Amino acid sequence: MAGFLDALDRVATSSLANGWNAAWRGMLNLLVPNPCSLCVWSDAIAHQLCEPCTQLLKEQTKQIFQAQDFAEALPLDLVTGQPLPVFAASFYTPEMAKVLLKFKDHQRIKVAGVLRPIVYRTLQHAIETLGYEYYRLVPIPASGASMRRRGYNPVVTMLPRHLPPALNLDAGLLKTRWHVLTRAAHHGTGVQVRREQSRKKFRVATRRREPAEPVILVDDVLTTGATLAAGTRTLQSQGFDVVAAVVFSAVMPRG
Repeated sequence: MAGFLDALDRVATSSLANGWNAAWRGMLNLLVPNPCSLCVWSDAIAHQLCEPCTQLLKEQTKQIFQAQDFAEALPLDLVTGQPLPVFAASFYTPEMAKVLLKFKDHQRIKVAGVLRPIVYRTLQHAIETLGYEYYRLVPIPASGASMRRRGYNPVVTMLPRHLPPALNLDAGLLKTRWHVLTRAAHHGTGVQVRREQSRKKFRVATRRREPAEPVILVDDVLTTGATLAAGTRTLQSQGFDVVAAVVFSAVMPRG
């Protein structure tokens, strides 16, 4: 039996089999185009990305870092005077910006298959650095308009299906407020405008679990920190202890 399995494995991994697989994928892509979400030119192999682009994203997320010094609007601890710790998996490079935009606004949902292991590793790093026993993980919610447009919350979708044991996911704790005249998007706005737009952006769910574990917020991109600041202040006003945030990408401040 072992000899048969070895022979089958040799056939399946042979150059001839790889050639047939490539030819089959090429024929399918002629009938149903499946371009890579990042480079567009190559055919996607897995998670709507080609192999070189997948490796490029993995290379850009090798080093987890703390990004709180990049964001001017983050809340300060009243005792230490330090900003809220923010753990980031990557810098917001042009490649990262493009793939996140495709994932968020162009229905490339399967890209989450590449993002989830990276998010898991960043969450685990935050847990080990902070040193608490348990945490409540609270995703930044999507607005009603974006949910109607996309059909999903990108932040929740990029979370790993199985979280580190120390984390308790509470996706319904933080809610967006409904506004008629307020812009939902922050793109192209400055720090002060973002602060004003975010001041009354969130509310705490009416039916909620009472404050117990320290809270880690999670979002996709850190720019000025206004969104995380709004979420932090909303939760703190209801007795929750927000100890850190995790983001997938952090925008470097302009020199």
